[in-house]
Amino acid sequence: MDAKTNNIILQVNNIYKAFGKNVVFKNASFSVVAGDIVGIIGPNGSGKSTLANIILGFDSEYQGEIVFNNDVRIAYVPQFSNSDKYMLPLSVYEFIRSTANAYYGLKDVMNKSVIIKVLQHVGLDKKYLEQNVYSLSGGERQRVFIARALLNNPNFILLDEPLASVDYMSRNELYSLLQHLNQTHNITIMIISHDIDSIVNVCDSIFYLDKASVKDCKPKDFLKGSKTTQALKYNCKI
Repeated sequence: MDAKTNNIILQVNNIYKAFGKNVVFKNASFSVVAGDIVGIIGPNGSGKSTLANIILGFDSEYQGEIVFNNDVRIAYVPQFSNSDKYMLPLSVYEFIRSTANAYYGLKDVMNKSVIIKVLQHVGLDKKYLEQNVYSLSGGERQRVFIARALLNNPNFILLDEPLASVDYMSRNELYSLLQHLNQTHNITIMIISHDIDSIVNVCDSIFYLDKASVKDCKPKDFLKGSKTTQALKYNCKI
């Protein structure tokens, strides 16, 4: 089913999701405008990762409807943890080549020139090809993950806690990169985060998860305070 409004790239309709007696979402609905940068925020346990899994199609055990525009091309940048015990000594080239097929079914990215091109899009030159991906800084590694996502030629990218292992300076650079991809390449960007202060200045809209609902907020509502719990005091509407 297509989104009914041309400029709506994603429509979430009346989502109900529960784990046993724990209701995560109850009649949650919202829409995402094509070309926007959207923040999904909320305290731990509010359902941010669950919502991401539903939107991406990883979780089908819910009631309601997820409606994407017909021409959507989705890419996903997962959360990275430095404690990942399965880290392998892969070069950036090997990492992108070996995981692009698993993520996007891309079997024809063996050509290094293709990978060099997407690395350049995220501000990394070809010298990074042979570096161990896990020896990179948090910011550089996130750029590699975003480069891999660009192989899918997406117009919608969902990033899960992209700044979890990134220092303050690299954080600002990454947001500048995301704004560049959004404005120059017209990519709709959805950022899952628990950190209001980090995303409020780059988002066109913010959805705040609270008590099994999704509240549609404007970034200016959060400029009045920095704590997530203060969001309820502002003009967010269900």
